[in-house]
Amino acid sequence: MASEDILQELVKQAVPLTKCITISTAHMTQSDCELLEKLCRPYRDRNDDFKWIDESWVFETEYGFILQLSQREKRLEILRDYGGSTALCRFLEAITKETGISFVLFDRDEHVIKNIQSFDW
Repeated sequence: MASEDILQELVKQAVPLTKCITISTAHMTQSDCELLEKLCRPYRDRNDDFKWIDESWVFETEYGFILQLSQREKRLEILRDYGGSTALCRFLEAITKETGISFVLFDRDEHVIKNIQSFDW
């Protein structure tokens, strides 16, 4: 199937498109990184305080993480409850609430956004 045909089918069937932003891991603290590493482990492999979180919404990549934030309020609450930094939670809340972004890709090689708090770790 040609790419134009695929696009027409997506539009015809009203398949929802999702927004994603890619930013540097410098916009999180080292503690945030450690928390996200714990949250992305499979539920069955957990033997810690995170065992009750039985859904996957944090995914580890080679140099960072992908956060799926369609249920923004619930997931930000989990981040806050388990020690996510105020800077990270405020940033995620602002970009998801104001822009409709559902996925955030944090990567060590991406740009650091000027005037947004960043950390040197």
